[in-house]
Amino acid sequence: MRNFLIAMFALLILCPLVGMTQIPQENERNMSQGTKPGFMISLDQMSTKESEKLWLEYLKDSKAKVKKDRKTNEIVAAGALIPTISASTANLYATFVERGARTEMTLWMDLGGTFLSSRQHPEKIDAFRQWMDEFQRRSKSYLVDVEVQAEEKKFNDLKKDYDQLLKEQDKLEREIRESETRINEAKKTLEINNANQISRRNDMERQQRVIDEVKQKKGRVN
Repeated sequence: MRNFLIAMFALLILCPLVGMTQIPQENERNMSQGTKPGFMISLDQMSTKESEKLWLEYLKDSKAKVKKDRKTNEIVAAGALIPTISASTANLYATFVERGARTEMTLWMDLGGTFLSSRQHPEKIDAFRQWMDEFQRRSKSYLVDVEVQAEEKKFNDLKKDYDQLLKEQDKLEREIRESETRINEAKKTLEINNANQISRRNDMERQQRVIDEVKQKKGRVN
């Protein structure tokens, strides 16, 4: 039941996000191959490390050979095959720059001699945007997963406290039962003690009478 509620919570968050993907902003931008047409999107609430990791996972379907150029900080995906955009392979260049609580991603796509642009490749732009929309949806899905994990952690912390309270309750109830057992045993011992006191008082009274008789005997002797 708890997992179902968490899944529903995640779905409610994710549904409105699916329709909120950004249209990549197209501009001429400097990169390792010169000034080329590139596309920028903003990945809100994501660090550079998270964004790059998701991008690498997303590129796996393209069968590209991926490496990061430490000098330019570009993630280069050579020989990427994205059939919805082009029948031929392409080289992708992506940079990720953290800006506060978001990461700015810029992507260039070398189609083999020319870089993708809406001016030169109008027939490919819609497919490209759909491909980038999917990456954005996966990014938002990742954020929901992170939020679910955070809420699950809160739940688990609460459950841990609750389990500890149950454990303390069991301990206290056990101590109460043990105390009640000791009290009942003490009551029985007290009853025996009272009976022994009565018996000893009777013994003392009898003994006192014996002493009195002996003293009277002494008086007759004198």
